[in-house]
Amino acid sequence: MSPAPAPAGVKLIRPAIYAGVLVCLVGAALVAGKLELGLPLVVEIILLAVGVAILAFGLLASLSWRGLQAAMANEAAGIAPPPFDDDEDDADD
Repeated sequence: MSPAPAPAGVKLIRPAIYAGVLVCLVGAALVAGKLELGLPLVVEIILLAVGVAILAFGLLASLSWRGLQAAMANEAAGIAPPPFDDDEDDADD
């Protein structure tokens, strides 16, 4: 059985990671003073924060997709998840 095709949003994960790294590097260079564009410090810090947010989105989306793929593979193989006991202080276990 072949795996299901990836949704369109998954194709944006790798470019989001690359864009996040690039924006982080530019923001860090601006804040550190290695690159001079004449922007106020607040704008440079916001640029750095946006880069970190884009990078975090890309990494979290990648991890989520890998977890979903693993769950789908386990389901296809007939491996059920372990039962969940939400009552930990239960004395009758």
